[in-house]
Amino acid sequence: MALNMEQIDALKNFCALILCGHNEEVFRRCRECMENADDKYGGIPEVLYVLSGNDSDPDDPFENTADEESQLVKLQYYFISSDAGAPGLEDFFWFIENVKTARGLDFALDEERFSDDDCIVEWLAELSAQLEDLYIVDFDGASEDYHFTIMNKDNCEKAMALFKKMTAGIEGYSYSSFLITADFEG
Repeated sequence: MALNMEQIDALKNFCALILCGHNEEVFRRCRECMENADDKYGGIPEVLYVLSGNDSDPDDPFENTADEESQLVKLQYYFISSDAGAPGLEDFFWFIENVKTARGLDFALDEERFSDDDCIVEWLAELSAQLEDLYIVDFDGASEDYHFTIMNKDNCEKAMALFKKMTAGIEGYSYSSFLITADFEG
């Protein structure tokens, strides 16, 4: 897919915002994902996985996830991509602690309010209820997975606007992004 200048700028700024600074190699890989996309998703799922440290191996014909040493972004540090039913509660806490550390965020979690019997939908709602002046922003990745991070409101709004611009030229799938609130129901 040929990207216009507005999409390229939006992608560059989106990557920088998600990663707390510009990383040319990551931006080029994300741009490559979008430019080489040959399906209705326009490479957006691949971009989100690159940013979360779950990039596919370009040399693997089955596009399996590359090994950890080949990732351009460290797994789960700035941005989380998680299967709707995959993480256990301890993994969820690990993801959140990594985002918190990478972004320099300061908040405490009352872990007792989370239950092993629940799943990521309930955990995100509870996490949202516990955050003060911070928000969880989720980006539609054309799957049942959740692609999210935690930021202040201004940065969430910037990220959502950039995501809208970079996905605007994609025909065949309509992307969205949203803030997760305490009443989130997946």
